Amino acid sequence: MKWAKRVIEEMGDGSGAVMIDGKMQDDATYKQCQVMVDLARMLAAKDADLAAAYGF
Repeated sequence: MKWAKRVIEEMGDGSGAVMIDGKMQDDATYKQCQVMVDLARMLAAKDADLAAAYGF
């Protein structure tokens, strides 16, 4: 989850590519990370333990 949030934060609007820890991340990675974070938010809304674990 931390990785997905970091990619989203560093990519800004999700266009182009950035280097994170020496590896190129592009819009495809950004989209995958958004799906992961969105799913985590949906699960966290229904489970307080998950909300705490995911940092929401």
